[in-house]
Amino acid sequence: MKFLSLVFGLLISTIGFAQGTSIHGSVLDGDYNKEPLAFASVKVKGLDINVETLLDGTFELNLLEGKYILVIDFIGYAPIEIEEVVVSTSDVILNPVVLSALKPTYDLASTSNDQ
Repeated sequence: MKFLSLVFGLLISTIGFAQGTSIHGSVLDGDYNKEPLAFASVKVKGLDINVETLLDGTFELNLLEGKYILVIDFIGYAPIEIEEVVVSTSDVILNPVVLSALKPTYDLASTSNDQ
């Protein structure tokens, strides 16, 4: 019975350690008084891990220890890559990420009326 209790205790502690650490951050709109951007995409480059920001622009990712590259994207805004995000034993709190709207570009040569 003691052996079974020991195995169960080790299993529970291993699961607890394998859950990793949280990365917390927020995404703001750089063109409109730094308002929060709801539903922006936050992806871990090279992995199939992504989350969307909440209504207040915040997000949380749970990752194992290591170095990661985060890609923050929103439709109509220039994406931003945050390189070398180091996850260790304590939670990581990122500075707010400010996205800027894409500026439209027009090719005047293709709009001429050649007949």
